[in-house]
Amino acid sequence: MIASSPVAAALALLVLLVPAIEARAAPQTPEIPDVSISPIVVFTEGCGALDSTEVGRLLELELRYVTAEIREGPPLQVNLVCDAERLEITVTDPLTRKRIERAIPAPPEQAGRERIVALAISQLYSASWLELLLPPPPAEIEPLEPPPPPSAVRAAKRTAIEETTPKRAYEVLLGAGVRGRSLESGEPFAASRVDALFRAWLAPSVAVVAFAGWDFGQTLRGLGQLRGHAIAAGGGLGWRYNPGQVAGVGGHILVGSGWARVAGRPSSNDARPGSISGPTGELMTGIGPRIRSGRFRLDVDFETGAMLRTPEAQVETRDPGGSIVFDEPVTLGGLWVGAVLRIGADLTRSEK
Repeated sequence: MIASSPVAAALALLVLLVPAIEARAAPQTPEIPDVSISPIVVFTEGCGALDSTEVGRLLELELRYVTAEIREGPPLQVNLVCDAERLEITVTDPLTRKRIERAIPAPPEQAGRERIVALAISQLYSASWLELLLPPPPAEIEPLEPPPPPSAVRAAKRTAIEETTPKRAYEVLLGAGVRGRSLESGEPFAASRVDALFRAWLAPSVAVVAFAGWDFGQTLRGLGQLRGHAIAAGGGLGWRYNPGQVAGVGGHILVGSGWARVAGRPSSNDARPGSISGPTGELMTGIGPRIRSGRFRLDVDFETGAMLRTPEAQVETRDPGGSIVFDEPVTLGGLWVGAVLRIGADLTRSEK
């Protein structure tokens, strides 16, 4: 029993040391990651014996060393479509929200084909992640054009002024009407009126007006006939308001000067004829409807005004006893009211 004790002790020590020696002598192998739960889904179409599960496993191993985020999102979807000569790869990445497509020559149907396909998919996927690290392309800056020459600027300014400035229009109208005036004291009398009117429109509603007119009236007295004439010319301002294309309303205020003459024609040889003339002046205003159609113009003006007192004239004769007898004097001066119809045309030159 005593002799066997050392042997037993040696055997026990050997049993304890052999596993330690084997463990130290055995080569260390890298840790294989757990791929039981795959974050990659591979679908194949027309790829024959290609093992989609093996492609997914190999692809996961390749991509695990590229990024760890692949396990944090939805599964990466890979679609493989094969034909006789090429392999179409489509990768839908849920993290980068990209859809990546590529076509490569179809690998031969031999052992290790899954490895070739997995490497091609990993390269395509890794390139898409690297694009996220690139800075965005700079915004395109259009080159500044050289400024136009000063002559072109001046021409453009003139054109803009001409286009925005209202075109000046010119109108000529001829009118005829009546004026009720007191040719003799206490007896109103209608006198005729003819005139010509020229309007230059400085703006769409304001015009400079020039006119020339002739007034003529006559009356019978106990001793004969009295006639009065007045010619006046002048100018002023006109206005108009045209809410439509054809009809509107307008008016004017005019002032002028001229010459008047009053003459008597006795009804008997006993009466003595005579006449007298002199300068006069006139102020008038009017308002009325306006009609325009193309170049045609038609105005109806209701006017009022006053003429300065002109020289007076009267018919005189002698009674049987030899005394001189006079009729009431006549003058064209004083207040008056009237109406005039004017017809004319627009003389504005048409632009070619």
